[in-house]
Amino acid sequence: MSESPDAGKTLAMRPKLRHDVVFLDAPAGAYLRGPDTAFLIKGRTAFRWLTSLSPYLTGEHTLAQLTATLDDGQRGTVLTLVRALIARGFAKDAGERTALPQPLARRFAAQVEFVDHFADDPTGRFLRFHQARVALGGSGAPLLAAARGLLRNGCVTLDLYPEDDPGWYVEALRADLDELSADQIAAEVNVHAAALTVAGADAVVYCTGPEGLSRLADLARTCHRDGPLLVPVHWDEQRTVIGPTVATGQTPCWLCAQLRLTAAADPAMSARFWRQLAVSVGAPAVLPEVTGRMVGNAAAFELFRVLTGALPADTATGVLLLDTTTLESTRERVLPHPACPVCRHVEVPTPPAPADSDDETTYQRAEVLVAPNAGVFTRFVDDPLEQAPLKTARLRLPGRSGPREVTAFDVHTVMGARLAAYRTAIRDHAGRYADPSGTLITSAAELRERGADPVSWTELDTAAGAPPDDPRRRWLPARVLGGADEVWVPAALALPTGGHDTEGWAEPTVAGAAVGATLDEVIDRGLADALAYHALISAMRGRSGPRLVGDEELIGDDDTAFVVKAAHRLGCRLTVVALPAAAPAHAVLAVTELPGTDRRYWALAGGFDPVTTRLAAVRDAVGHVQVRHFERTDADLGDPVLRDFEPATLLADLAPVGSTTDPADTPAETDRAAVLAALDQRSISALLVETTTRDIHAGGAFRSGVVLLRHHGRTAD
Repeated sequence: MSESPDAGKTLAMRPKLRHDVVFLDAPAGAYLRGPDTAFLIKGRTAFRWLTSLSPYLTGEHTLAQLTATLDDGQRGTVLTLVRALIARGFAKDAGERTALPQPLARRFAAQVEFVDHFADDPTGRFLRFHQARVALGGSGAPLLAAARGLLRNGCVTLDLYPEDDPGWYVEALRADLDELSADQIAAEVNVHAAALTVAGADAVVYCTGPEGLSRLADLARTCHRDGPLLVPVHWDEQRTVIGPTVATGQTPCWLCAQLRLTAAADPAMSARFWRQLAVSVGAPAVLPEVTGRMVGNAAAFELFRVLTGALPADTATGVLLLDTTTLESTRERVLPHPACPVCRHVEVPTPPAPADSDDETTYQRAEVLVAPNAGVFTRFVDDPLEQAPLKTARLRLPGRSGPREVTAFDVHTVMGARLAAYRTAIRDHAGRYADPSGTLITSAAELRERGADPVSWTELDTAAGAPPDDPRRRWLPARVLGGADEVWVPAALALPTGGHDTEGWAEPTVAGAAVGATLDEVIDRGLADALAYHALISAMRGRSGPRLVGDEELIGDDDTAFVVKAAHRLGCRLTVVALPAAAPAHAVLAVTELPGTDRRYWALAGGFDPVTTRLAAVRDAVGHVQVRHFERTDADLGDPVLRDFEPATLLADLAPVGSTTDPADTPAETDRAAVLAALDQRSISALLVETTTRDIHAGGAFRSGVVLLRHHGRTAD
């Protein structure tokens, strides 16, 4: 029997069968099943061969040794079986192992076998853990359980710095040390009566209640700056938090997690946490013995995973949460917080781009943003909502003074509504936290001296007036759409809801702010939205006459006709107005009025397609009424484009629309290039400021930006 060219390499491997593989006799051969998959090896003798061979697939022998006494045909059969097992992940090449002293190999065989199940060179990986010097600080049952967990799993060089009675730990660890000594394992455990020091340590485990939060925060900053690795554990009366693991120069850090957890918590609890962290005020919270042991063992196991590399640690980019009452545990991922003062300078890796970017893929990728305790957003709360006539999504997110729930609508699917809710929530989140790279704090005059092009305050649409002087303020770089030039814009105008405008010279609007799965989508949405705002302001100031859109024009599209019909069923009056100053793009204002009341709801939409733009405005205006009808409350559709706007100011003098529409007057679909060309003829340029925050970037589903319209040479409005 001939052998393949790589037969020599194959014979040198040390095959090891996975422990979680089972195989059964089947009529056609041998049926194998693992944790994730199954397959069939055909052949009347396949099961017999596997039964005979499996006791020797331990990684201790090479294939050459296993087949040395076999003839060519038998050797070929063994090679074929082993290759099939390895190709399907049911076995692996154990390779050469780092030598391990016999006492260690005997005592910690289970730990080595655990590492071997997930990674190569298990003895070498175990030795890294075994030889590490670990400092442990804090107090209570978790600290003792962490020390015991490390000793029992093979890490035997420990320095304990308890903040309570050191003698208690000495006595409690005596039995574990005696067992190691009896097995000829040399252990070095020092219990200190001094403050924790990380000098000389390869890793640190720190366990504390509310009274030690300030010390833990200082330790987390130190370890993030200079090392070593830190596994933080803290608890209060309600829950215990393990992680995230703090490594030098990595993100997210421990403070990122606390910003997330406290934002999603009850405001009183959050205030108490930050007070305890700031001034170390707070009564100790004593954990029950069982809970303390669970927490300490979990922390020790996290360090085992990190130092051996057998498995990614659950706390590498997340936290483990344990309810101290129910003992229910969960893991939640933590994304870098854009406001974190410790790690916001660390570059966030760019997630791999998906093979396609359809709505379903984007929705799946966005799920990383949602978690009840540590998410950017906490949860969708739309299950109880009425989903007819419009599909309705509601996303809960941390707000400035408590939870906020953003609502969005779609004609066809809840997923479409949820994607819209994501875009709205991320837009408002970016407006608050965005800190684009390259930001400068300077004056316009100083920028000109550098050869830069600062945009005059009054040249931008969102300016509410002209500042009387040129103070030093925050400036952001902006790209001119349709070209390669870079200009500088005041942060107060690009991010007017972000707290940069302290003097009231910027309109607090989200006009031009957009979110999309790609940068092109952000630009198109932002440009259309900026033009819609421009058209609305122009109509309010009498510079352009709004055009009433009749029912016949609306019902020409099936989806829009459906929403119009829904408005009639909900008993509201619907008025739709086209705003021509957005041309060649399209802007539509839709207003719904509840009969017998003075309550009006309005929605402004911009776009390149007139049908889609009308649908977006009508959908959101009618969605307001649907929520009011079924829930007797007003929906939060995100930060407004224009605060305190009263649509009656535009609707009062509109003439009734005719029964027919001249085809020549029907607005045409356009695109970005045509819009930019038309703006250029009017001495207007469109500027893009990218505002994707660190957490949204890490999620990989969306990007965000703001498009501003610059009116060249305008000195006042």
